[in-house]
Amino acid sequence: MFKTNNSLHVFVGPNSASADAAFQNDVTASAATGSGSIFVVDETGAAHSNAIAAGEFFKIGQKNADGTVNFSPLLEFDKSTFRGKATVARTQQSTTFGFNGTSGSVQAINSNRYTLRVNFTNNTDLYSEQSDLHFFEVVSDASATQQEIVDALVQNMSKSEKFSGKTAGKKRASVKVERLNDATSGATDFGTGVDPTFTNGSKIVTCADVDDATTNAAIAVGEYVTVSAAAGVADTDAIYKIVSIDTTNNFFELDQPFQGASGLVADNKVSRIAAATVQAGAAGIKITGLAQEFKLGLLTDTVVTFEVTLDGFGSTTAVSTTAAVKGSGVGNEVAELEWFGKGSQGAPYRHGVPNNTSDITLYAATSAAYDVMEIDATIADPGYAVAGAGTGKCQVILALVDNTNATDGAQANATFGLTSIFHA
Repeated sequence: MFKTNNSLHVFVGPNSASADAAFQNDVTASAATGSGSIFVVDETGAAHSNAIAAGEFFKIGQKNADGTVNFSPLLEFDKSTFRGKATVARTQQSTTFGFNGTSGSVQAINSNRYTLRVNFTNNTDLYSEQSDLHFFEVVSDASATQQEIVDALVQNMSKSEKFSGKTAGKKRASVKVERLNDATSGATDFGTGVDPTFTNGSKIVTCADVDDATTNAAIAVGEYVTVSAAAGVADTDAIYKIVSIDTTNNFFELDQPFQGASGLVADNKVSRIAAATVQAGAAGIKITGLAQEFKLGLLTDTVVTFEVTLDGFGSTTAVSTTAAVKGSGVGNEVAELEWFGKGSQGAPYRHGVPNNTSDITLYAATSAAYDVMEIDATIADPGYAVAGAGTGKCQVILALVDNTNATDGAQANATFGLTSIFHA
C-alpha cells in the first residue's frame, strides 16, 4: 500500500551560488558534488540528460549531507501536470489618510470628536483571520489644527503594543504609525558633525552636545525632526516632535517611539522643522504592517492586513490603501513546505514517534527568495494510495533560489519544458 505520508515531496536547492547547489540534469555530475544537489534520472536510474519528453518516465533526486539520496516516486511525463511561478516579493500593507506624501489633508474642526478604528484581519496563528478591532479617539480644542489632531492620535496609538512600531522581541508591534506633513520642504540640517542614535521602539535619541549652538543650533522643545533614507528631506519622511531635552546626558525625547530601524543616523539625513511651520502644514497618518515573527511548523502568517475606518473627520482625504502582497516563493513559505514535506523534520509532537531529526536534511533559507515548480502526477505503480481502489496521486515541489546560479534556471526550465519559471 502506498503510504499517505509519501504524497508530498519537496526538493529545495541550497542557498548558495556554488556548483554544489546547481540543478543538474546529469546524475553523474551530481554524484560528484556536495550536499543539496538536485538531479533527474529515468526509470533505470540513469542520467536523464535531456528534456523530458512524451512517453518518458522520470524521478527527481536530492543528495543529503550524509551522502544518501531522497527520491520522488517514479512519474510518467504524460500523466504529470507542471506549474510554476517565479518569485514574487512579499509586501506589507500601507494605509494613509490626510496628507499622503503628495496631496491630501485632515480637516481641522474645533471642539470635535475624531474616531479612528483599525481592524486587524490577519492572525499570526493558523491563518484564521479573526477580527481584532482597536479604537482611538481624540477631541480637538477650540482652535484646532491638522497637526494637533494627528499628533494626539499618533501619541494615543503608540501607547498600544500593536501600534508601537517595535520590530523585535516579545512585545513586537503589528504595525508602525508615522506622521507625514507637507512642511518638510522647510526643514534645515540637524547640524554638521552631529550624528544622533535612534532606537526602534524607543522615544530616547542620544546625541552629542544637544545644546551646542555651533553644531546643531540648539534644538528646542516643540520642534519636529525627520529622518530620511538619503541626504535631504522628502514629504514622505515621517516626522517626530521633540518633547524634552537633557543637556546633561545629551539626549532628547520624542513624543512617540521611533518607528524606523535602530542605529546611528548621519547628520545630513536628520532635519529639523519649526513648530509653527508644521502646524501650518497639511498633515496625515500612514499605517504600515510589520513582518511578524516566523515560527517554522506553526503555519504562521507574517503578513499583516487591516482595515481603517474614520468617523468625525469631516472632509478629510479618504483612506488610501496599498494592499498587502503575500508573495510567492518567499523563504518562510518554502521552509514551511520543506519542513512538512520531510515529515515535520522528525518533530515527535507532530506524529508521536521518537525524534529523527538527525536523519533529515533541510535546505530552505527563510531569508531567500525562490522560483517554485509544482508537479501534480498520477502514479502508475502502486495504483492505490490508501484504499483498495482508485489511482495513486502525488505532488512534487521543486524550489530553486532565485538567480543563485545561472545554470540552475536554464537547466530546470529545459528539463521540465517550462518557460521563464526558473530564473537563469
